Amino acid sequence: MADDNQDFSRLNNRNRRRKPRKWLTAVLAIAGVALVVVLLVAVLNDKPTMENQTADEQNQKSIAEQLQGNNDSSNGEDTEQADEEKQDDDEKEKEKEDKKEAEPSDDNVKEAYSKDWEPVGTDQSGTHTTTFEKGTQDWNEMMQAVGGAVGLDPASMTAWWVENNGNGGNDVIATVSAPDADETFRVFASWVDGSGWQATKVEVLKENDRKS
Repeated sequence: MADDNQDFSRLNNRNRRRKPRKWLTAVLAIAGVALVVVLLVAVLNDKPTMENQTADEQNQKSIAEQLQGNNDSSNGEDTEQADEEKQDDDEKEKEKEDKKEAEPSDDNVKEAYSKDWEPVGTDQSGTHTTTFEKGTQDWNEMMQAVGGAVGLDPASMTAWWVENNGNGGNDVIATVSAPDADETFRVFASWVDGSGWQATKVEVLKENDRKS
């Protein structure tokens, strides 16, 4: 009987020791499962979908195209500006080469030159008579030749003095300048039958000797 009681006591003690271990194993198993679930959810949330990838790629492509477009536009403007500057330089260089030094008519001349100017053409017919009256056909064509020789607009330039220079009135001298400009020009022009007025010489004056 004593032996049976001892066996029963040992069995109870063994069962009591096993219970905590079972609970610990169960808790660890549940914690492990929970950890796996958390990690799986985190991975799935961080993984980009195909739609997100496509949207990101389209955004990156759009930004790249916009940047490229801005660069192309900037490069195009720079190229256009460089071409215009080169054209201006070429025209100035050509104008310099076309100029031929001429004899000044007095001491008030800073520079005198001639070029191969073309007659401006005419709508007049018959025998030509030089007219110094503003607004007439002959006057307008004369001013066109004078202004064209020095790069001035005949409609806006100031004609300070226009005089007969001989040759039956078919040679004239005009003193002109741009509005509100200090530089004054003395332009020599001649009438060419059937072709109109033609500039023959330009003098850049030191001062406007016709300004009252």
